[in-house]
Amino acid sequence: MTQEKRSSPRATTRIEIVFKEVGSFIKAYMLNVSNGGLFVKADDPLPLDSPVILRVTLPGESEEMEIQGSVVWNNPKGRKNSFPKGMGIQFVEIKPEHAEKINEFVEKYHKEIKDHSFL
Repeated sequence: MTQEKRSSPRATTRIEIVFKEVGSFIKAYMLNVSNGGLFVKADDPLPLDSPVILRVTLPGESEEMEIQGSVVWNNPKGRKNSFPKGMGIQFVEIKPEHAEKINEFVEKYHKEIKDHSFL
């Protein structure tokens, strides 16, 4: 059995986001999110420690959140039955109200999973 290394629960998503690196904006999809960071599906993931600016709008929200992050994990090759190409981004600077919205989104996701579980 593998031990979970994440300290925060995650919500699986497919939300379009925009991130900025070295002057250009790139559209991508966020595949999961927690209060500490997110995973972005990207054909050309950035190198470790690359700073990024994320622009995220959660479902049901109208406000775009701008979050500063740093690449802490990348998967440049991807695998058919594993995580796709992309990168894990840790939040470095996030407004408290945006962190709260992300926490609420993750909690709602886990509550819906639990409510629809057959266990």
